Amino acid sequence: MSCPCGSGNPLESCCAPIIAGAPAATAEALMRARYTAYTQHNIDFIVASTHKDGMENSDLEAMRAWAEQADWQALEIIQVEAGGEQDKRGLVEFKAHYDMGGVKHHHHEVSGFLRTDKGWQFRDGEVLHSGPSEKPKPIVNEVKIGRNDPCLCGSGKKYKKCCGA
Repeated sequence: MSCPCGSGNPLESCCAPIIAGAPAATAEALMRARYTAYTQHNIDFIVASTHKDGMENSDLEAMRAWAEQADWQALEIIQVEAGGEQDKRGLVEFKAHYDMGGVKHHHHEVSGFLRTDKGWQFRDGEVLHSGPSEKPKPIVNEVKIGRNDPCLCGSGKKYKKCCGA
């Protein structure tokens, strides 16, 4: 099975070992594993891979609901800054694409990572967009009422003398 993170590698040799507890070599590798954990509804890994400073405003039930309700489609890594094997900090800008209720959504974020004695950990993120990928189209009323047509309210009067006044 191909890894959900979009690397093109098999899950067993890509994100699965990191989710199982192996340290991520880079901040990007941890970001990919966190995305894969969301596709698997594995909030325990999300919590375990988050630095203690990043947990203070976390709503675990909301995270779990989002993971379970979303139909995860793809992870797009936009930019990586530092976060290599010799770095202490790193930034990963990404878009996570998903469907929810038949509507295409994406979550665009710049995530900050720290390397600690536990390995790479997510610290915080700046959300640039989270929600529908396109603006909803306005609902257009298909019924056209002329001024001299009977009013739709059923009064028997012309529209212009009733509800159209």
